[in-house]
Amino acid sequence: MLGLGTSILSPYVADAGYVNSHSVVLDGTGDFFDTNTTLQTQIRNSFTISAWIKLDDGQPSSVQYIAGASKSGNIIGFANNTTGKLSAVHQANSDIALYNVDAATFSDGATDWTHVAFKVTETGGNTAYAIYVNGEEVAGTLVFAVSISNHNQYTSDINLGFGGFQNGAGSAISTIDGFIDECAFFDAALEDGEIFDIGGGGAPTDITGHDHLHLYYKMNNSTDDEAGNSNGTLRADAAFSTTTP
Repeated sequence: MLGLGTSILSPYVADAGYVNSHSVVLDGTGDFFDTNTTLQTQIRNSFTISAWIKLDDGQPSSVQYIAGASKSGNIIGFANNTTGKLSAVHQANSDIALYNVDAATFSDGATDWTHVAFKVTETGGNTAYAIYVNGEEVAGTLVFAVSISNHNQYTSDINLGFGGFQNGAGSAISTIDGFIDECAFFDAALEDGEIFDIGGGGAPTDITGHDHLHLYYKMNNSTDDEAGNSNGTLRADAAFSTTTP
């Protein structure tokens, strides 16, 4: 029997007894979490990025990346801007798209734990995008577009980072000042109900075994990938913390 609020689209039952013991604390000076995988094949198709974040300031003095990888002509980035608006950049084979939410997600000084997700969907012509906050899609505006043919040619040797915009081997820029937890990458565009199940309950649940879950880092004092595809590494001063959603 499905639990209350669990979509029939979701192939797992949320575990109300899940103990989330740790997160990762970042100080905005270059520390981040390295997935140790480029995800090149997966990014050439539809995908979804998911994480819980707690920023030291919802409207920081400079852009801070929740997740990203930067290679000349080929970029994936999901960020919070100085106005508190979430945004995303997708570049493949030098074709670029920018997607920005229409209203501020975070107020000035906001420090609440928040679930955020970025969904990329291959469509008939150009790639489509959506951003979710606490399980709900928020309105956004697309600037430029990436054609499906170019999307399928994304090429990068840069690993995807969480908590920063990874731009080299073990290095990142525009890193988060705050906390990040429950980092996940799905090799499909999740349904709205699935994203709500993951981020709409006010606290994380164990999503191990979720359909299309390619990377899953609980951050419970470990950088192991629960999906078994690529264990990660804390870079620079990134460290575990007992502050959790």
